[in-house]
Amino acid sequence: MLRVLGGLLLGFLLLQVAPLQAQTVMPEMTVLRALGMEPLDGVEQKAAHPLMPPILANNGRLYGTAYNNPSIYSLPTYPAQYVDVADLKEAFNVWPDSGPQMGLVQDEANYFYGVATPRADSEESAQGILFRLEFDGTHPELISEDLVRPNGALIIKDRILYGLDEGPEGNGRLFAFELDAASPQLETVYTFPTGANGMRQFPNGLMSGSDGWLYGITAYVRGIIGAPGTPSELATPTGTVYRLDPVAPETFEILHVFTLEEGEVPWYGCTEWQEAGATQRYCDHSRSAAALAWPVEGVDGSVYGALSVAFCQARSSSPTPTSWDAVITLPLCTGIDGEYTPPFGHPYQGQPPYYDGPSWYGALWRLNVDQGDFSITHSFSGEDGGQPRGPLVQAPDGFIYGTTQAGGVWSGGTILPGEPVEIPARESMNRFGVLFRFDPLANEDDKRFEVIHRFIDGSDEQGNVRYDGRLPVGLHLGSDGALYGATAGGGEPYKTSFGDIYTRKGTIFRVSLDPEEARSRVTVTITPGEIEEGDTALLQWSTVDASNCTASGGTEGDGWAGPKDDAGYIEVSPEPGTYYYTLTCESTLTGGQVGDVASLGVGAQDRTTDEQTREYGNGGGSPSWWLLAGMGVLLAARSKRSGRR
Repeated sequence: MLRVLGGLLLGFLLLQVAPLQAQTVMPEMTVLRALGMEPLDGVEQKAAHPLMPPILANNGRLYGTAYNNPSIYSLPTYPAQYVDVADLKEAFNVWPDSGPQMGLVQDEANYFYGVATPRADSEESAQGILFRLEFDGTHPELISEDLVRPNGALIIKDRILYGLDEGPEGNGRLFAFELDAASPQLETVYTFPTGANGMRQFPNGLMSGSDGWLYGITAYVRGIIGAPGTPSELATPTGTVYRLDPVAPETFEILHVFTLEEGEVPWYGCTEWQEAGATQRYCDHSRSAAALAWPVEGVDGSVYGALSVAFCQARSSSPTPTSWDAVITLPLCTGIDGEYTPPFGHPYQGQPPYYDGPSWYGALWRLNVDQGDFSITHSFSGEDGGQPRGPLVQAPDGFIYGTTQAGGVWSGGTILPGEPVEIPARESMNRFGVLFRFDPLANEDDKRFEVIHRFIDGSDEQGNVRYDGRLPVGLHLGSDGALYGATAGGGEPYKTSFGDIYTRKGTIFRVSLDPEEARSRVTVTITPGEIEEGDTALLQWSTVDASNCTASGGTEGDGWAGPKDDAGYIEVSPEPGTYYYTLTCESTLTGGQVGDVASLGVGAQDRTTDEQTREYGNGGGSPSWWLLAGMGVLLAARSKRSGRR
């Protein structure tokens, strides 16, 4: 009860948006922040290359995972600084080359859950973990280390967490954890068998349907493109759509089997083939390969999804299978339009497009579950996108939104702000993806498909300069009615003190379905969020369309509690414990209250042993009742869970 109440109270932090009526305005995309591994604005940045969109948490902030360095980052829902709140490398030995680190989910008690693959000595010995974090993304805690290379697809239904991994047999497993158990244990709900024609299965995304069943997608691993023995007939099975009632796994049924003529389902990892009298092996865990296909339920009750190139590596024309150039990155996956320009000194690789299927750029599909009708609703052309991957979203305006990793306009270059625009040559430009939408209720075959935004990361052929990032990885629907997404690379370049120019490591963006809506904003950040006794942390705050701010929390005499300007910073260095710093302001737009809260941990050993916590009011402030009550409940829940540990 306490956990549920805490979630409800913290929910007041969110600015709720009523569902939109028929869409009459074009949504607007805003880049909130570029990620990177270099100091930015005086604060050290670690998060880089997100492989899933961030989620909007119950405290009104965005949280996401990064592939390199593996960490949990957080930022507000408007352009502002981001902070790294948890280091997965330090906590769980998760390294960038261990395998893709995917998204987070949050339960009603405000705890985050995620999965990862710690570093292993070999591909065969790699395992996986399920971890939990506090409501603010800090204090990672190991729940289980019994997974086998989880793919990051997690959902919570009826206080049970469901996820997917490769499983002991390598064809996929649907697992479950009861969140209210004193010690959650791994339960196997369903083990996937070998796929059609003996092909290995690889689970993709997962969703909970309105009928209470779980729906998912699997890929059939047909092999590396162009290698001897890889089937290329149009009727070759490439994956499935399935469903099952999780409380009755025997209800499992395949709803549709994809074929190469329709398209493929993504997979990553290792594949083998026979050539030159020996077994050849190639593995790909790169960020360009890690985004998956996800099902989504439309307002019409049908299931929708996307097909794309499955494996982003291809056998080149090199006569030696063990040579360094025997396998190349498929140009279609990297935004090169079916062409491949070898780097200087590299040999010619053969004829484009290095792909053996008819659907070069991917497609969207629809499945009417009740009638069993399957259809391709849109085929991408490259100009309107290519390689649709990542989560799709059924938005409040009635449209389904998604992203493609490639396609769109030609773009490239690292033009620094203020410098003259030099349009790069075509051969050095790529297509960095699009944001699209379609209407599931439309009668037209293409479902009124339209491109909302074409990602530019540098200069396009018309001289337009913008840094949206490259390689979009899907969308998340926030409880505020907006869409949030990420790109796995790119962002505005910067120049180091040595004069070297680097690009950022991905971007976080927001899609406003109603761009005319104005919102008040408050953000509080503490950097770093964990310090040792005697060290100093930087406490910063800023506001947009908000005033008459009051701070609460902190410690006696640290200069935090009391009236505050609309923006500023102070340095704090409290005694060991966990502290919360809250800022509440009046919205100049609505007259209501808006606020944000940040936490600081001092002395890791002290927090681990007795969970010492400083409550609100130590600094003499008077926070709003809903912030105080919500935080009090969360602190009580934390203390209760600490006792279980």
